Amino acid sequence: MELQLFFYIKNDIIEKQKTMQLFYLGENQFDHQVLIVSIFGKSSYSSNSCKAEIFDKIIGYNIFRKNMLEDPEINQDILCNIEGFYDKRENIIYLHLIGSFDTHSLSKIYEQYAVQLEEKGFLMVWTDLKYKYARALLFLFLVSHILIVTHPTHVFDLSYIQLFKAIDNVRLKIQEKLSNILKSVENISSEWINNGRFCSPRMLFYFEKFPPELKNFDNPEIFANFKKLEHSIEDQIYRILRRSRIITNNSRHSLFAIPPNQEFVFIETEENFIKEWVSFYLNSLTCFCSNINSEQNHCNYGFESLPESVVNPATSDEHSFNVFLHEHTETAFTKGFEDSTGRHLPSNLFEIPTAKVWFNAANKLFNYLVMQSDDNEEASDLLNLKNYLDIDQRFSEARCNKVFPLAIATYQENLPTHYTKKYHETKVAHALSIFGIHARGPQVENYIQKLVKECDKYWKNGRQMCEVLSLTGNLCNLPLHKASSGETLFTEMNENTNPADLPIMEHSSGVRYIAVCNCGHKQGPRDDPFSVRAANFDFYQLLGDECGCSQYDKIQFPVFQPSTKDYRAAQLFTKPTKIVARKDNLNSLLTTSKEFGQETQHGPTQGLSLGEKIIRFNFIAFLSGHSISMTSDLMLPEEPVELHPAEPIQDSNNQNVKPSQASLTQTTEKIVIHVTDHSDADKGLVRQPSTTEYLPGMLHSESPPGLLPQFPSWSLVCLGPSSLYSHNLGLPDQHHPGFLTGSSYLLPWDVTVRLEHHMKERFWSSNETRNKNVNQRNRKKGTKEFNVKIFVGIEYECPCGHRFMCSSPDKILKASGSGLVRDNGSKVTNCDMPLYFPCPCRNTKPLTAQLMRIHVVTPKAPVNVTLNPRVQPAPSSCPIFITGIQEPVRLSQSSYWILRLPYVYYGDRGPYLPPKEHIPANYGRLLSGLYGISEVCLDSK
Repeated sequence: MELQLFFYIKNDIIEKQKTMQLFYLGENQFDHQVLIVSIFGKSSYSSNSCKAEIFDKIIGYNIFRKNMLEDPEINQDILCNIEGFYDKRENIIYLHLIGSFDTHSLSKIYEQYAVQLEEKGFLMVWTDLKYKYARALLFLFLVSHILIVTHPTHVFDLSYIQLFKAIDNVRLKIQEKLSNILKSVENISSEWINNGRFCSPRMLFYFEKFPPELKNFDNPEIFANFKKLEHSIEDQIYRILRRSRIITNNSRHSLFAIPPNQEFVFIETEENFIKEWVSFYLNSLTCFCSNINSEQNHCNYGFESLPESVVNPATSDEHSFNVFLHEHTETAFTKGFEDSTGRHLPSNLFEIPTAKVWFNAANKLFNYLVMQSDDNEEASDLLNLKNYLDIDQRFSEARCNKVFPLAIATYQENLPTHYTKKYHETKVAHALSIFGIHARGPQVENYIQKLVKECDKYWKNGRQMCEVLSLTGNLCNLPLHKASSGETLFTEMNENTNPADLPIMEHSSGVRYIAVCNCGHKQGPRDDPFSVRAANFDFYQLLGDECGCSQYDKIQFPVFQPSTKDYRAAQLFTKPTKIVARKDNLNSLLTTSKEFGQETQHGPTQGLSLGEKIIRFNFIAFLSGHSISMTSDLMLPEEPVELHPAEPIQDSNNQNVKPSQASLTQTTEKIVIHVTDHSDADKGLVRQPSTTEYLPGMLHSESPPGLLPQFPSWSLVCLGPSSLYSHNLGLPDQHHPGFLTGSSYLLPWDVTVRLEHHMKERFWSSNETRNKNVNQRNRKKGTKEFNVKIFVGIEYECPCGHRFMCSSPDKILKASGSGLVRDNGSKVTNCDMPLYFPCPCRNTKPLTAQLMRIHVVTPKAPVNVTLNPRVQPAPSSCPIFITGIQEPVRLSQSSYWILRLPYVYYGDRGPYLPPKEHIPANYGRLLSGLYGISEVCLDSK
């Protein structure tokens, strides 16, 4: 691409018409010697990037801009533009550099760099803009005789010092390449080729504004002071340039020269004629319209239409830029520039080329210095210019390089062999804080990213912790590994790490708890579980083998029985159905109940002494049936019965019910059991569970029907006869370790049972003679009513192995020193019991105990105590966990039974963890309806 310079040429024929016309130089105009005068610098926004108004005053026409409304275009690649004008009469070529130093052009460039300004910051973007401007300026230094630097104020801008140094250093480094480029130009002199330029240009300084104190130029004293100001600024500029070694005694080797015996600073004394843009545009429009019929095509900034008062009367030939510049151009044409000082110095390099040679050389230099892309190998030397200019970047780079090792050492200080991601992020934050204290400049963001990457790389290089969560919420503290199944659950690995190379080991958090076996006789440590099987089955199985309770009589809970070798876990629903929406199960249960003839006629209900609701079933009567969940595994009442409360008890919604004043003194509960002939009862159809798919978690109210878990999470064992428990002595410490003092007692629960017989009483007639607790007086009167005493215990266990019983939902059982228990079991059988309770043990950190066991000592009576455990381990949105047995479990008579609840409740979406600190109300609970009494089923014997 050739040099894109458009030149306005004054023609003698049309000069009288005071018009401008654009020409390309013809062949006959290439033989003239030309002097090159270039102008660059900074301009205000109002000047519209035009600094060449001073040339307009010299020539008398608008040479670079036809009107003030014209918006100069900037090359988007090089972010600058060079305009040119050839004055044939004076044989001078004027060059005008427009770029990022002009405020108006900079505002246009901002739109192009808006995104980079937000991402990289101002210093990064400004370095790129200044670099491209410096390349164009280097071109002017190589092809100009006189360079004029402009500034909107009367103060010299010291930022040019760094710019001039950078340009001079790069000029010396690329001088050999410049010589090779200039060799291809015809008729070029050897001096020009060897030095890369035809002269050492002379630098002039133009200031657009003068101090306001010197405004009155009519006073000769003020005007004399004004000249002193110019000379003073000249002295300051000269000292600055000499001390920075930009200019030397030998101008041949300097970037530019300062005239030793001529003025080189000019301060404009004429005020800006454009004070109000509206008036200016009106004057320009008037001027244009008044000359519409003439051959004049452009108005000259409205000079002719402006009043005389606009031009400062102090302006004269004595102090004008035309006279100021003419002295230097005349010197150049007559004897050349001799700006070197000192003796025995070689003559200055100075040559006035012809237009043809200059254009050919300028085109080649322009393509190399300005238009060449940075990606080109030939422009590698020009990139040094960017490094010289980017002093902020270099300072920031050096500073960040010095601080970076300190930040890395801060991260690596006192690191364990492997650690968690949270600890890693904490150390990274500490390293970043140290780095941020000392680092400076635009490179900080880049080094921050580099620091984070280095820390991540160091951590992922064999120092990662597994971090798989246990079912109790603790992290696995082993190094990154694969589980026994061959899968790794931690995904943030080093890109160079092969998962196949990871070791295979079991997860371990290093946390150990103290727990007891199913029967409560053997206490031992347990590791933090990472699977439901280890939490609810394996530990109790191993500890039970040591204790011997694994040989006790127990109730077998339904589990998955595979029928093939390729069985697998079932794919559960992503969104389990809520209990409230399971109306189909409720309707099917009611239909089934009617089909099997379970409807019976009930007698009149009796109010219970403690406000217990009488729910009469065909086989089972629940004594604490306030919370009945509509699930497929529970039996439903045939019809609703009104509740007649007798004392404040808490229902499933934690609402207090006012007691009846007539029943506060009674201490027993009454239940009515309808005796039936079992041989006449029809058996319901039982759905067979799946033998190819098992339930991956635990069984709960929202589990799909027909799926069973692989192992039981519950345990129900019989310790032996009821005589093992003595209410006077409680549970012996040697057999039940870990109990807090005064809490190892069961609560007595007295229940009055009344039997209602049908026509056939063949079974109960023989059984009545066996009951030693039957009231003889009632027996003689023909009534079937007797009292039974049941002992129940709600046992809680904390992670440290402390155990205690609760006498109510909000109270720990505390017996007297003589072993007297004043509470009874009504408060724990008639309401929901909390699943978690604060442990009273003295520990540095408050511990949460969990309800783990239900103790039941059954009576010697012709009835069976039944259990139907249902646990909701989290708030109401959580499903209800069940055992899987369709009917309540019947406990044998006169025996000691212990129901062990699951240690971890694992649903379809993971475990339900206990609260860490404060236990919210109704967070987890054992639902009421656990206990029941039924007739003895003789057919089962």
